Amino acid sequence: MSTTQGTHVYVLTLQGERGQVCTLSGTHTPARGWTRFDVLTQLRKDACRQHPYQGLESAIVLFFSLDPNTL
Repeated sequence: MSTTQGTHVYVLTLQGERGQVCTLSGTHTPARGWTRFDVLTQLRKDACRQHPYQGLESAIVLFFSLDPNTL
C-alpha cells in the first residue's frame, strides 16, 4: 500500500448511457479553494479519461461520497 494518500477519500458511482454502472474509489487532494462540486466535476472527467469506451460523458451520478481521509 502506498504511504502517500490524498487528503480526502471518495466513492463515485456512475451510470452510463447504455445502463452500465461504474464505481470508482480512491483518494484525492483538492486544489486550494475547490468546492465539493469542483471535486465531483474533476472525478467525472477522470472517469471518462480512464474508461473512454464506457460512454460516461453523459453518465448520471448514482452515488458520491467525499470525506476527509482521517481515522
